[in-house]
Parts: sequence; C-alpha cells; structure tokens
Amino acid sequence: MPADRSKRLTLRRSCQACVKSKRRCDQGWPRCGRCLGKDINCEYVNAPFTVTSTGISPAWQYMGVDYSIANATFTPQILAPLQLEMMKEPDPNIIQLLVAGLRDLPVKFAQNNKNIFIHPDLYTNVLPIPVREIHSICKLNIQTGESSRVTFILSSMLRQHSAKIYRRLNQAASFEELLGYSQAFVLIQCILLFNEDGTKRPYSEVISAMLAGVAGKLFQQAPIQLPHALSPRRAWLFAESVRRTIIVCFMLRSAYSLNTRKYSVRTPFVDSLPFDLRTNLWDNDSDIAWQDALSDSRDSMVSLHEWSDGLAAGRVYDVSSFSALILAACKGRAVFMIPTPPVDYHMDR
Repeated sequence: MPADRSKRLTLRRSCQACVKSKRRCDQGWPRCGRCLGKDINCEYVNAPFTVTSTGISPAWQYMGVDYSIANATFTPQILAPLQLEMMKEPDPNIIQLLVAGLRDLPVKFAQNNKNIFIHPDLYTNVLPIPVREIHSICKLNIQTGESSRVTFILSSMLRQHSAKIYRRLNQAASFEELLGYSQAFVLIQCILLFNEDGTKRPYSEVISAMLAGVAGKLFQQAPIQLPHALSPRRAWLFAESVRRTIIVCFMLRSAYSLNTRKYSVRTPFVDSLPFDLRTNLWDNDSDIAWQDALSDSRDSMVSLHEWSDGLAAGRVYDVSSFSALILAACKGRAVFMIPTPPVDYHMDR
C-alpha cells in the first residue's frame, strides 16, 4: 500500500491554499495576504518562519533531526520583532580574530576536506564537482607562498572563477548542486576578501549583495522533502550543512564590512536563522558515535539570536570554533571575554 503523502516529512512553507492554486504565498500569519483577501481558511503544514515558540520554522527543525516528530502539533506564537543592530567601532582585535577565522576556512578544507560548514561524510562517493574544484584551488592557494607575482596571478584567476561559480549557482539544476556552488563561492570569497598581502580593497556593495543573495537562495530553495534514502546522520548533515552555509554567508558579509568600513549591520532575518545547539554532532566521525551523542531533538533548535545571547552570557559549555566565530561576528566578543558556564550544562536556557 502506498505511503500516505499527507504524513510525509515536508519542508513546505507556503500555505495549503496557495500550494493548491499554484500561487506565490507571502506566508503571513495567521492568514497569508491571498487568503485574507479572499476570506478563506489559511492552513500551514509548517508555521511561517517568524511565529514559532523557538523563533524558527518547524520545517528547519525537521531537516534530518527527528523523523518521529514529523506529525507533531505545534502552537505558533508571534514573537516581538527583532531590532536592527549596528556594530560601530568594534575592537580591532575582535575584527582580526574574525577575519583570521574566516581566512582559515579554505586552509582547513584543503587540509582535511572539512571545515565548519563543509562535511565530507555528506557525500557517499566523491565530492561534487564545484566542491572538488574549490578543494584544488584551496590547496593551490596554500602552495603559492609569499611570491607577490604568483599571488597576483592567483587572485586574478580566483576572481574569474568566482564569477563563473556565481553564474553556475544561479543556473543550478538541483538543490544539491546549488549547495555545492554556494560553498565553493564562499570559500573563494574567504581567500579574495581577506588576503594576507596587506592590500585593502574598497568595500563593494556588489560582493555584499552577492553573499546575501546566495544565503537567501539557499533558504528559499531548501527542498520540501528530504530523500528517504538518507541515513539519519546524513540527513542531519545535509540540513546542518545548509544552515551553516547560510550562517557563514552572513558572517563573511559582516566581517567584510567590519574589516573595510569599521561597522556592520545585522538584520532581524539574520538573528532569526535556525541554529542547532548540538554543535558536537558535526565532529562525530561515525554513525555510532553520532547516535551516541544525539540528544533530545525536540529542544535542540534555537534562533541564532538566542544562541549568540547564550554565548555572550556564558550559558554555553564547550565552545567550538564555529561558536567562537559566531560570538565574534554577532556580539563583538572573544571567548576569553565571556563568563565560564557550569560544567554540567551545554546551554542553560
């Protein structure tokens, strides 16, 4: 007997009426604009992004976390709007800490096939073409040394490759391809924007807009259903890779602005991005170790705003390199500047 389609895990964010009519949904709550105008019922499989009790969409909670809660009932709550926050004249040491951490991402990837937002275990056989290409480029970047002529030639090549990748990600035939090109684009920008030759390039609104556009495209085109063939760990790695790539896009955009203009603006959308508390799962290298470290999925997701607040208040134990970059980007603080949390808490909420 075929499976009941209505009970399948879905990441759809549009309301049922708009899906049925094949119309664009503005995801308004409690009724979208179209349903409100027609005075008809407006029902969501997943509540809109800004109205859940945790500040994130249940759709993002479902992305590979726990298939057993796919049919759970949620009671949406409207949160108070998050305010724009402009970080002016931050500590230069914090800026350099953030820049150094992002500059190190291509190096880590070249050395280990892995960094804070790319995980090799997501792929069964070989890395996707765009990820494999950027791996070779990252290795070449390490090998160039201090030769100014070689560095100039490499930078020129990277700018051309960056333009090609950006065109291809806008023409991606699948979401997996889009994710691969997006990750490659981010790594190239980490090399170009934070080169070590001391050259300060003028701030480019185009580059900033491209980074924001990549993050927005990933968020908007996230698949409405995860492949059933994925194991629980690979499903989680897929979802976490998407979440982390989006966060790193905005982190890179912020660091670029801080490094060139000495200020950065964070928006409510960035603060509302979903974040998985269980950062230790990223570094569990086997299905068994991953399963052993798995905690209760129902309480694992918070917003980036909640997570950064918890970091700054010292409510997070065992801060990872990913968390340290978030702390610098969102709060302008280093790990040594925060209180030491209780050893028996991962995050005390």
